[in-house]
Amino acid sequence: MSAIKDFWEGFKSDPMNGLVTMQSQRPIWAVMIGGAMFAILSAILYFQLFMAMDPCELCVYIRFSQCCIVIAGLIILIDPRNHILKGLGLLLAWYGVIQGFMWSYELMGIHNAAHMVVDESMDFFAAAGDAAGAACSTEPRFPLNLPLDEWLPFEFMPTGGCGEDDWTFLGGGMAHWCMVIYSVFGLAAAPLTAAWLVQLFKRK
Repeated sequence: MSAIKDFWEGFKSDPMNGLVTMQSQRPIWAVMIGGAMFAILSAILYFQLFMAMDPCELCVYIRFSQCCIVIAGLIILIDPRNHILKGLGLLLAWYGVIQGFMWSYELMGIHNAAHMVVDESMDFFAAAGDAAGAACSTEPRFPLNLPLDEWLPFEFMPTGGCGEDDWTFLGGGMAHWCMVIYSVFGLAAAPLTAAWLVQLFKRK
């Protein structure tokens, strides 16, 4: 407890130096790995197994992006003081966050179109057409043509339809909450990335 208190006191007096120290140590990156693993396991164990909600094409892409964040954390965890590993890990982590947010946003659009209440003021066909343009496929195409659906079919083979889920929590669906999760990852990663860049350029 005394170490945590000392760190907090130092952080309050010099936040940037505190962030530089934090991103140079393993605990914060272990937390990032844990957060991404929690999201992945929640999707598999709770939604897919317990609630019997089959993953759609965009769902498995979102899982892939979360796996990118886990792998990024593991790369950094090897040696958080190694700038090459840190740079590679952060690039992969930001790819996972940004691409995952984009896939979640696309899924949200399809979900909203599939669950819209039609009235005379709505252009239903325009909205439905937008959703159809990003329709799901049972043959996913992962980045770098990775055959994840063949290697790990239970986790990465899409067997459901995009936007078909009716699950909600506090008014938000699965895609909405995925966007929240990626936003949290981004907000947490931004100051750590900035602190690493400060440390990197101070060395030069």
